[in-house]
Amino acid sequence: MSETNLIQGDTTSGESKQQEPHHLRRVLIIWAVLSILGIVAVVGLTKYAIPPSASDVGVSNDFTLLVFTALAVPVAMFVFVFLAYSMLVFRVKERPTEDGAFLKPRPMLQVGWMGITGALCLFLLIWGLFGFYQNTVAASANPLIVQVTGQQWLWTFYYPQYKVSSHGQELELPVNRPVQFSVSSKDVLHGFSIRSLGIRIDANPGQITTIPALTPNQIGDYSVACVELCGLYHSYMWSAVHVVSESSFNSWITNQGGNP
Repeated sequence: MSETNLIQGDTTSGESKQQEPHHLRRVLIIWAVLSILGIVAVVGLTKYAIPPSASDVGVSNDFTLLVFTALAVPVAMFVFVFLAYSMLVFRVKERPTEDGAFLKPRPMLQVGWMGITGALCLFLLIWGLFGFYQNTVAASANPLIVQVTGQQWLWTFYYPQYKVSSHGQELELPVNRPVQFSVSSKDVLHGFSIRSLGIRIDANPGQITTIPALTPNQIGDYSVACVELCGLYHSYMWSAVHVVSESSFNSWITNQGGNP
């Protein structure tokens, strides 16, 4: 290699080093702006994209979804911005005849990347353990028990504490009282889901699955849906849910032949 080539190589290397901070600063500014706008959009549009929840568990699930989505925005923007910037700024019009300069290892960059990734994973772990404790260990004692049985293509609800069943495939629940569901199936796999209450669990044949207690906190009408494909009339396998006052629930129990 001639002395002229060496000088040109050194000059090119020097210019590249001078441009690196300029490109990095520009990319980080774009990334920060888009991340902030994305987080604001996520927070602002959540109330339109997600229906309001009507239980403590549903509210907790929605808040977790909001936080995780907001945290995912900067990570996604980091990848998209660096990729788009590299494709637009450093693209070549002709096929290069020589290999580009080799990347040199940067220990600080590697340590920083691993540190940020590790911190995010630790945050998710702690958040998940806290949510698990709230939904299981800290569940309220002495809840209303509802035994749910799925079969093609309807739901049956039994209240063992009052020894009554719900007629007409309707689920009646008192507001502000903990409820615990025990779910099973008579035939095939079904999926018991009440979106507004934050419930979704498989109904397995011959097996009873108990959901930790949750507390409905909004009086209103909701619906049970089957969320596992279970046959020809799967889409018609739904029931009405009525969250009512304590007095209305006691009257309903009496009308069903029970003793509240």
